[in-house]
Amino acid sequence: LLAGGFGGPLVVGGFTPLRNACTLAAHDTTSTAMRIMGRVFSCGFRSGWTGARSPAAASMIQFTMLGPGYHFYLGLLGNRKPALVAVALTETLVMYGATTRNAQLIHNQAAAGRDRVPVRPIMPVGPGFTAILLRNCLAMAGIRVLSEPMARTLHWISGADASSKCSPGINMGGDFLASVLCGALSMPFNQTYNFQVTSAACLAGTPAERFALALRFLKSQYLMSTASGSVRVRQTMLRDALLRSSYIGCLFCCYSSLERLALHMSNQRE
Repeated sequence: LLAGGFGGPLVVGGFTPLRNACTLAAHDTTSTAMRIMGRVFSCGFRSGWTGARSPAAASMIQFTMLGPGYHFYLGLLGNRKPALVAVALTETLVMYGATTRNAQLIHNQAAAGRDRVPVRPIMPVGPGFTAILLRNCLAMAGIRVLSEPMARTLHWISGADASSKCSPGINMGGDFLASVLCGALSMPFNQTYNFQVTSAACLAGTPAERFALALRFLKSQYLMSTASGSVRVRQTMLRDALLRSSYIGCLFCCYSSLERLALHMSNQRE
């Protein structure tokens, strides 16, 4: 509870500029990652944290679900996979309205007048909900499914005794690598969500129209046709994967470290 109530707002609020960079990248097919980070801070240093307040407040519940909530669902359902989906659904219902408001605020700050969108009231569901749910399932798999195998691999590479416990540094490395990998895998869903909540056509469209626009977005954002007629991947895919994996790697690695510290302090008192 301490890790969720204190650590959640700390990391979600602190890494807002990286989250905002991912949002701006959804409408930019030419800028490098560094140029997009420059746009995040285009109105001054504090502007990098535009929209941070709502997600930081909601993250107290979000990260409590990632910790105690995950273990509750795991005990209830008896399997990691359905427990992960249950936590992701709960997390998405809690965070959707806050993160959508964040995305629309930073989009409007950087967009020209005609490209701005109305900032929606905070609601638990809306355009982009399916994309953000799939994104959360993949992102959470890093610290809840892949982190331990990654840490064991690092433990083996270090030459340590296989029967000994992993050191805190090894555990942190496992958390970071697993989160970076899952962050990159979740990138297409994250960018689809960012596009859907900052596109006037998506916000006004039907579910079928939003789906068609999302497919068109993914094709134009990440694929291009050459002169010979073949299709190749744009560099924007690597750029967006870098931005997303940097955010998720830092976010979940820091949170997981705080969670382990809280558990260690609790065990020491006992």
